[in-house]
Amino acid sequence: MASRACKPATIFESKTVDIQHCPDCKMIHLTMGSITVRMSEHHFSEFAKDLSRGLFEFNTTINEQPSLRVMM
Repeated sequence: MASRACKPATIFESKTVDIQHCPDCKMIHLTMGSITVRMSEHHFSEFAKDLSRGLFEFNTTINEQPSLRVMM
């Protein structure tokens, strides 16, 4: 749970995610619907890289299978 001094500021917001940074606790607050995950700045950076790599692999796999359709 966030400390009382914790005052995160939104750094990015979309329909699916709200990303906040708290300079007091040096944590990223990643909110997706009713789920909030707090992680260190370093962990968030590594997590974002992993998501990017995963998306690349996913898109590569989808493009190799022309019969598979994805609804967007």
